[in-house]
Amino acid sequence: MKKTKLRLLLLLLFIGGLIILPQKAKAAEIIPVNISVKYGQTEARTIFDMINEMRTNPDDAWCWDAYDNEKIPCPNLEELKYDYDLERVAMKRAAEIALSYEHERPMGGKVWDVYNEENIKWLAAGENISVGHTTAAEANLGWREDDKTYAGQGHRRNMLSSDYNCVGIGHVYYNGVHYWVEVFANRPEINTTEIPANDSTETVSVSVDKKKIKKVDVTFDQDSYSLRIGENITPIITETRIDVVNFSSQGRGLAPVLDTPVVSIDDSSVASYNNNQLSGLKEGTTNLRATLYGMTASGSTVSVHDCKNHWGTGKVTKKPTCTEPGEKTFTCSICKSTKKESVPCNWT
Repeated sequence: MKKTKLRLLLLLLFIGGLIILPQKAKAAEIIPVNISVKYGQTEARTIFDMINEMRTNPDDAWCWDAYDNEKIPCPNLEELKYDYDLERVAMKRAAEIALSYEHERPMGGKVWDVYNEENIKWLAAGENISVGHTTAAEANLGWREDDKTYAGQGHRRNMLSSDYNCVGIGHVYYNGVHYWVEVFANRPEINTTEIPANDSTETVSVSVDKKKIKKVDVTFDQDSYSLRIGENITPIITETRIDVVNFSSQGRGLAPVLDTPVVSIDDSSVASYNNNQLSGLKEGTTNLRATLYGMTASGSTVSVHDCKNHWGTGKVTKKPTCTEPGEKTFTCSICKSTKKESVPCNWT
């Protein structure tokens, strides 16, 4: 009996241990979202001189104290160097904030992770981001925050910080909106080797945590499709957009993406969808669906009919005579297609 009780106690302890074992956190599902952006590095680089002019002008190099009682001068600031490694980071971040406008990256994590991805060594780092300004001068003026209190001068303090010795600047135009990024750093080795400015339109893959994608919106060329049994048509996707957490559209709708949705039909007995063609199989109604990143968008209605069930009473289009048959035309009440039937001579 004692051995039985001991075994039972050990079994209970073992089961209890299983209950309290920590579970591994579920890894984030990262989606490569492809978008088209236009870089504007020629203009972005003009902000570099604006920063250094601010840093070296005693009338500009100041910030409010924490109580907004006194303007604290920032004397003897050295000019920053332009770092082309940091520019690469800024360009990458500009594409990222075009989808999710915040200092956390769309895939999760902070901006500093980009430095490690790009194998960039740094001792201190900071970031300024901006959206909506159409020119470099406007973006710079916004970051200067001349008319802000201490609480609103975070960008200004980055621009006037003695902790940094270099900067890189990025700019993209996406969905009709301009996005700007400044990345500051203290680096033991600064890459000052100039490269040609990138002002091209490119497809960029932005890694996004699926949990941050709130909605997928796929638009077909028609809200509804009507076809006969045996008829084939080719639906066209005119637009594919997504809604991402912290997407700043400036009133221009959801974020357009280049990824191709998977199209399917709800009831494959009513209609089929293969090789981009929609085919009517039997009379009924179903829906055409589009799925992207494992998320289903609202689709278009598909109505299939059999004309033989919808012919009207017909209209005599040629009267019969005693020697020649006449003709009667029938019209489908749904698709307006017609058929003709002969009317015998003795038809009345």
